[in-house]
Amino acid sequence: MKRKCALSMMWYIALPLTFLVIISFSCGSKQHVEKGAQPSLESLYQSWHTLATLRPENIDYLTALQLSQEMVRNYGDDAINKIFQVLEKPDEAPTAKMLAVMSLTPFVKPEWKDKLIPLTKSNVEVNSRVCAISLLSMIPTEEITGYLKTLLNDESPRVQFVVITALAKRDQPEGINRLNELWNSFTRPQDREHILLSIPPQRATEFLHLYGEGIKDENISHSVRREAILMLGRFGGEREESVLKEVLEKSMDADIKELAQDAMDAIRGRLEHSKNLGIDANLNSEALRTSPESGIDNFGNM
Repeated sequence: MKRKCALSMMWYIALPLTFLVIISFSCGSKQHVEKGAQPSLESLYQSWHTLATLRPENIDYLTALQLSQEMVRNYGDDAINKIFQVLEKPDEAPTAKMLAVMSLTPFVKPEWKDKLIPLTKSNVEVNSRVCAISLLSMIPTEEITGYLKTLLNDESPRVQFVVITALAKRDQPEGINRLNELWNSFTRPQDREHILLSIPPQRATEFLHLYGEGIKDENISHSVRREAILMLGRFGGEREESVLKEVLEKSMDADIKELAQDAMDAIRGRLEHSKNLGIDANLNSEALRTSPESGIDNFGNM
């Protein structure tokens, strides 16, 4: 069960964000409108649920999201509640719960906390708990931040993982200070992708070593490795340059190699610039990181 949960949630995290924005939708939940010959809620739901029972690699995510969008557009809260019930059922497949999180994400509202929090309790099936915490973490309130902290020492390693990374995204020390610990404990590529995506941009310089390790792991998705290379290009020094050089020499991915070369050029330009100023660029001075002469801004906007 633990393995299934990890599989489902990490597939959700690793999916390109374009899947969540490619469909034009209204984030409001409309009430019933004239339906004419449109498919019934039950018919749409059954089509959606059929996809949700497939293995993650076999799911047509675009079609699934189109179906859930049509459900919510035509049936409003009734559709949202029907999808939400997937999370409440202990016997639903982990992939179904993962797809429910994806489908519900655009519609999350602060008032959902009252039905999400009960699903995070220790007596609830672990896949439901992880999914509920993922949705709960999208509510940007101090109340939710405080509640997430109460789950830090949960008995489930998977729950701890999702809570710690959620707190890290919120730039909370309880999350930030444990990212290195998570990195050492969770070695699967999909877990490490989640960790890298949990680092707040303002904390990037504290985790250049994790970005470097992520770049060298060719099992980590291209999009995440790309972002890691950009971070090294913006903020790295001589040590990060050596990591990029290794990637340049060993990677078979032409795009990754080009990005690595651009990042190295940005670092070398910054080192040369700091040398001319008599400053050690490896100190990651704030002045150097924001200087328009360093070339960082241009590199970051590639």
